Amino acid sequence: MFPIFSSHCNVALQRAAFYAKSALVCGWVLSTAHADEPNLEYKIKAAYLYNFTKFITWPNNPGPSFNICLIGDNPFGNLLDTLETKTVADKPIRLRHLDSLKQAQDCQILYAEKTEQRIDINLTGVLLVGNLGKTLTVSSQPFFAESGGMIGFVLDDEKVRLHINLKALKQSGLSISAKLIEVATLVEGGGRE
Repeated sequence: MFPIFSSHCNVALQRAAFYAKSALVCGWVLSTAHADEPNLEYKIKAAYLYNFTKFITWPNNPGPSFNICLIGDNPFGNLLDTLETKTVADKPIRLRHLDSLKQAQDCQILYAEKTEQRIDINLTGVLLVGNLGKTLTVSSQPFFAESGGMIGFVLDDEKVRLHINLKALKQSGLSISAKLIEVATLVEGGGRE
């Protein structure tokens, strides 16, 4: 009687151990896959940054490259690196990480992100269209476009939406395609008078 009970217990314990190990392995694999997968939100935003080059026209760019610049924290990780294999108007795209808005003069697109480490990077400086010339300003900061920025990324129902400030775009001398306007929400605010 005891040997049967013992073998029954061994089988039950072996099954329990198997399920516990399986759960641990599956949990580890899933958490590793989730950690390694770049954030979908920033994949979409990275695609938008590149596609803006197809739907916005800049006045003549005398520089040797088309510069997409980031200031503040870099939420994209290496998602933007592949852009350096592409061109805009026969000029290679270059990514630049800026420490100061003073370095933004040669940027065609400036993506501004909040920063925890640098308190001297002030997003209100990004909003001063006249200081940045023909630079398209983009940010995920709340009310960026409504405050005078050109394009704001807005999360709505877990979807990335665009808020576009036409006044700010026109004041900078940039032209925008009607196709891009169709997929965006137009907002007003900020800009120069």
